[in-house]
Amino acid sequence: MIITPTELVFSSKYQKRLNDAGRTMMNAVDKIATLQAKAKNESAAQRLKDLNTLISAAMKRMWDEDKERPVASMAADGFPAFLDGLKSSGAERDYAIHRTVVEHLSQFKVWKDKIAALLKLYDLTKGRDESRLIEFILSECAKSDAALDQMFGPYDSLEERCGDLIALWKGEWKAGPRAHPGMTAINAMITAGTAPNIKAAIEYSLLRTLANKDPIRSAEPEIEVQALFDLFKRLWTGSTLIGGTKAMASVERRQARFLSKEGITDLLRERKVLADRYAFLMQISAICIGQSNRATVKTFIAHYFGDKDFVPRVIAGQEPPVPKLQTLTGIHRAIKSSWLPDGDKAQAMAQVEIAQGQLLRNSRLFEQVEKKGGGAAQKVLTLLDLCRKGTFIDGSVMEEVRKVLQTYLRDPSFLSDYLMGATGEDKERKMSLLTKTLGSIGIGI
Repeated sequence: MIITPTELVFSSKYQKRLNDAGRTMMNAVDKIATLQAKAKNESAAQRLKDLNTLISAAMKRMWDEDKERPVASMAADGFPAFLDGLKSSGAERDYAIHRTVVEHLSQFKVWKDKIAALLKLYDLTKGRDESRLIEFILSECAKSDAALDQMFGPYDSLEERCGDLIALWKGEWKAGPRAHPGMTAINAMITAGTAPNIKAAIEYSLLRTLANKDPIRSAEPEIEVQALFDLFKRLWTGSTLIGGTKAMASVERRQARFLSKEGITDLLRERKVLADRYAFLMQISAICIGQSNRATVKTFIAHYFGDKDFVPRVIAGQEPPVPKLQTLTGIHRAIKSSWLPDGDKAQAMAQVEIAQGQLLRNSRLFEQVEKKGGGAAQKVLTLLDLCRKGTFIDGSVMEEVRKVLQTYLRDPSFLSDYLMGATGEDKERKMSLLTKTLGSIGIGI
């Protein structure tokens, strides 16, 4: 009907339209009566009767008012003069204002025009108490998906719409090419703290959008799980989560569709290399939301890292050793920074360290570096490049790397090979770079 609840309450014309629209009104009242009776621990039948009596009386009053005292049309610019001419006060004054505003809005047949008209009325009442009535009607518009589509512009994904709503709630929204200019004014109202009802309505619309069944970003599980985590981070403002526990539950529930035992098992099967499965588990653990999802992921982590044949399994295969070493280092870092209990962390990290040490010995990596051409300087640079790329775990394995590096650094030919005749500023630059790089892995020179 392209109207707000306020317009429905203060117009017999809209009430008749809704009443004539099948069982729409009847069904709504039935649902409301049931919920209210449950909350008040009353009879649902009695509550339904009370509500129908109230609604009938309100509808009769509006019908009589519109018939006996119809509201004169008003141009927007005449709104301040109309307010100044009102003699009533309190509820009666608000009643007269609402009737006049609703009549004024009846000429606008699309949401964007109605919102633009309301924004003009709000601008004309700045500094006056009546602005609160206009702000409230604007908040009702903000609860309509159709109105939001016209004001924000169409969206390509739910993530885009959620992003708009989050930014608007924070008062940080930036206008895009498809947005209505009125949204900039609404954003300014929120930023100024003069639109509490609109801000609450934006939160309501965000929660409804999160409850939508469509994907946030993609139907692909990995993409969607990451998108939900990205969105979850954006929902935070300081120590406050926009939407509170309801938002948390919606995002957690959405992730749970993909992080079930069956879902994770399917995703693991897609990874043929065992080390990649471990890496994937830690990647998922870093972005899963909520206790239930973490508990599901934890069962897989416990299963994989608790395998008595963990070391031989994870280092097996024909893949080159360096990527494997780097994968193990990534897994180790992920475990260290994860939410796992300290005892579980220590046990899993120890397993990964043992595996990397064994892989280093099996691959004879240091011997391969030694066999390569070039002097001590070239060998140092090769090992430092591997360190820079995150090849070694900072622990017993890195200690082995330091010992090999120090052997090459003590070689009499190292410095001359490294400097290659550099003098002056060039020499200082090369030495500074070497000192800094070695210092980053705990070696002084």
